[in-house]
Amino acid sequence: MKKRLCNQLWIVSALTILGSTLLIACGAPSGNALSEMEIPLYFHSVDNEASIKLYFADESKEVPYFDIDTAVSLIERVNHEIIEDKNYALTTSAQGSVVTITRENQYPMQIDCDKDTISFYDFDAFFVPSWTSTVIDVLQPDSAFEGLILSEENSYSRFGSEVVFDLKKYGIDLIEENGKCYIPMQTLSDIMLSLPSYVCLLYNNEGVFVYEYGSEPGRELLRKYYEAQPKEGKSEGLADYTYNELCMMMDHFYGLKESHGIEDFDEFFTETALRDALRSTDPEMSARAMRVLMDLYIDDLHSGYMLNSWRIGMDAQIDGMTGKSIQNMSDSAMKYYTAREKYYPDGIPGYEEVGNTAYITFDSFQAKDKDADYYKDAPTADTQDTVGLLLYSYSQITRKGSPVENVVIDLSMNSGGDTVTASFMISLFLGEGSVCIQDTLTGAYANECFRADANLDGVYDEKDSLLNYNLYCITSSISFSCGNLVPSVLKSSGQVTILGQQSGGGACTVIPFSTADGTLLQMSGNRRLSYMKNGSVYDIDQGVEPDYVIHQPEHFYDREALTEYINNLY
Repeated sequence: MKKRLCNQLWIVSALTILGSTLLIACGAPSGNALSEMEIPLYFHSVDNEASIKLYFADESKEVPYFDIDTAVSLIERVNHEIIEDKNYALTTSAQGSVVTITRENQYPMQIDCDKDTISFYDFDAFFVPSWTSTVIDVLQPDSAFEGLILSEENSYSRFGSEVVFDLKKYGIDLIEENGKCYIPMQTLSDIMLSLPSYVCLLYNNEGVFVYEYGSEPGRELLRKYYEAQPKEGKSEGLADYTYNELCMMMDHFYGLKESHGIEDFDEFFTETALRDALRSTDPEMSARAMRVLMDLYIDDLHSGYMLNSWRIGMDAQIDGMTGKSIQNMSDSAMKYYTAREKYYPDGIPGYEEVGNTAYITFDSFQAKDKDADYYKDAPTADTQDTVGLLLYSYSQITRKGSPVENVVIDLSMNSGGDTVTASFMISLFLGEGSVCIQDTLTGAYANECFRADANLDGVYDEKDSLLNYNLYCITSSISFSCGNLVPSVLKSSGQVTILGQQSGGGACTVIPFSTADGTLLQMSGNRRLSYMKNGSVYDIDQGVEPDYVIHQPEHFYDREALTEYINNLY
């Protein structure tokens, strides 16, 4: 499974550490005795069907709970089968009203059913994959390319502070009954699965769906999810819980709260007159309010309303309003697309030489097919994925008799994509590259350094970079997310000249999450992509200023003139 930490803007894609302990102190039951129901479970695909027990404190049976044993089993299974972390392990023990769930790395998490709190001694360390040597993982063993390695001697972490989710503040109950703890399915999904594994739990009264966001098996899974008959309304209990869970999720995980001047989302929803609509028992009204929230008020290009709840159906049209950032990005994209089409009506080539200048162009950081082996079969001019394109470009630039003196990476219409692939791009230019990722929830950060085997000789050395050439990167307002991260790192290195317009920003990695009523959303999460210079961490959300401004979009793609301009810079 390849987790995409740095997604494209949603309007374009429309998609040796210690270990962890969990303590659960269970309180008194909330209200009447729990009712029990066994229901189908679809794990990752429609073909992987089993059954699962749900528990309900509400008469309408719209807010499902898991017992703690089921919850632990599900978390383990997600990590083993979807994340493919075979060393991930949880063990459970009980002492009185306290249940201790211990990960293989011994960091504690505590769930207190009396206080309705979930506490983490170290949130990042509790969820970090077993394979990583840093507290927050950027590179992964199934990464973009087997010829990209972590430079462990230069990589390091800063651990974060304790985190407490005070669920009582949000009216969310953790329930104890007959000495066993029960946790709401949606709360489990939001806190323990959405961020670390890109998995959302969906419930449609007929089944529970373990959905990996953006995955190929997820397409059929969603079709099955939408087979449930739409509902005209939802209970007040579900409406309240949906709203409260949304507030809890965004209070803790929205990574740009400070930039938006938001301290408390319940207050924010009141100030924007969205509160009543978000709490509505009418599923269409609350869906419309969610779309307005994401598209108009948040308007950060990473956050968005993605898919309807089953309650209103997959194809229902939910109208809303869009903010200025979305409008500007859409207008700019069309302007640059039109300008590029003028010079390249049949499509722009991934690799092109104009005189002494090589141009490498791609509009997203597209991950390599996991079955492709570029050590066995070297990529060609027809290779489609970004790593293959970059390897082919390197082979052409460095070939015997090559006229190339300048290398230009054109990210003018690059709206993001796979972070590991972006790391490969950085290393191709700089030799040893680095990416810093900071957790706005905990204050932790990790600076991961890496090297790429660009010449495919199995040795990581100075021959694997393009530092002997004059290096350039073209950016525009469309250069977003990873399309913004790469020029940020390149410019901070002092080795690459930035041409064009200020890049479009987009610092936070995407968190997909579902709401309790079944709506799918995504937001700029608490993992903020950054670069490090002089030991300090710098946010990249404002974008990168070019060293040399190119004013007209047409001038980005008139490469005869652009090559002459570049040669005159020296």
